[in-house]
Amino acid sequence: MQHTIIIKNEDILGGSVTDVESFYTQVAQAPPARQYSLDMAAVSFVRSYGAMALINAARQLWQRSGAPLLLKNLRPNVHSYLNFMRLFELGGDFLQAATEAPQLWQPESSSPDHLQLTYVTGAASVEAIVTRAQDIYSHWLQASNYSNLMSVISELGANIYQHSGDARGGILMQKIQSGTRDRVEVRLAVSDLGQGIRRSLSARHKNIGLEPLDYLRAALQGKSARASGRGGMGLRTVDQFVRTVGGYWWLRSETAAIFREGSGQVREYANLVDVPGVQIAVELHAPRPD
Repeated sequence: MQHTIIIKNEDILGGSVTDVESFYTQVAQAPPARQYSLDMAAVSFVRSYGAMALINAARQLWQRSGAPLLLKNLRPNVHSYLNFMRLFELGGDFLQAATEAPQLWQPESSSPDHLQLTYVTGAASVEAIVTRAQDIYSHWLQASNYSNLMSVISELGANIYQHSGDARGGILMQKIQSGTRDRVEVRLAVSDLGQGIRRSLSARHKNIGLEPLDYLRAALQGKSARASGRGGMGLRTVDQFVRTVGGYWWLRSETAAIFREGSGQVREYANLVDVPGVQIAVELHAPRPD
């Protein structure tokens, strides 16, 4: 067994959700080692979903080796941003930087544009996340859309502590003012490494299908793992909301994923690299405020 395996990371953590799949593939193919390092020299930007993927990969590699994933050759802006978003603070057991962080990164705007990494451990943490989200979203969403989004965030957060069984499932959010596209982009990432949608639903529903993708479809149709049989509306509400506001969202569990755009276009994926739990990315688009 080699002492250290260095994984070369392309500039994909700031790319699309399908770009991040390349990163998961690299992690899955890494041979056994006593410690893993990630060469971050090519990484110039990290989206919320990319940051959660980094956390997931670090946790998986830590479980293999027993040593934290070491990030090397971090660009100063990326290093400071990851530090600001609390990845090293909350993930110190399994994720470390090879060098000390430079001056603390701060958002370009003085407005509250980011929700730092927050673990969802119960109702109180979901309430705190929703309160923070209100500060981020309330300035540019219409009242009806704003209310729907708060319900979505609350539902997705509750799913982590009620169904996943993962005490380190978490949420990240960014709000970016895109000058080139003349719009605001809000990026929400929700992720855990728990039991996943198939195991959650199969305990209550016996005839959904054989593949993880069957269970993702069922979840989007409103199937719920709750004992009351109620619920299951969170994912459908996400879909309806993205159609109203514009953007896209991505639902992933085990080896399957579904990508849905606000335009109504749907793409389904099977035979992906196996990542336990549930990973969700939501990106919303709106005109820049005057």
